[in-house]
Amino acid sequence: MFAARRQLSTLIPPKIASAKNIGSNPNAKRMAEVVSFYKKLPTGPAPAAKKSFTPWGKYKAAFIDGDNASGKPLLHLAFLVIVVGYTWEYQAHLKHHKDH
Repeated sequence: MFAARRQLSTLIPPKIASAKNIGSNPNAKRMAEVVSFYKKLPTGPAPAAKKSFTPWGKYKAAFIDGDNASGKPLLHLAFLVIVVGYTWEYQAHLKHHKDH
C-alpha cells in the first residue's frame, strides 16, 4: 500500500504557487527563483528537428515520427528477434547435429 502511494506521489507536482509561499515568507525568494525559471522557458511549439543522416535517424523518420507512424517497427523487431534467435540456436546447437 505504501509503495503504491509513493509511486503516485511522483505524478502529483509540488504545490509551487500555494498561498503560503506568497508574501514575506522566507520561501518567497525561492518562489521568485521558480517563477523566473519558468518565465525563461521557451513558449510555443517546439522547433522542427533537424534531419538526421544516421541509419537510426533515417529509420525513425521513415517509420516512427510524424504522419508516417505505423506498426511496421514492431514487425521489423519480431523479424529481427526470429532471425537472431535462429542464428544463435544454429550456432549453439544445430550445426553440431547436421551429420547425425
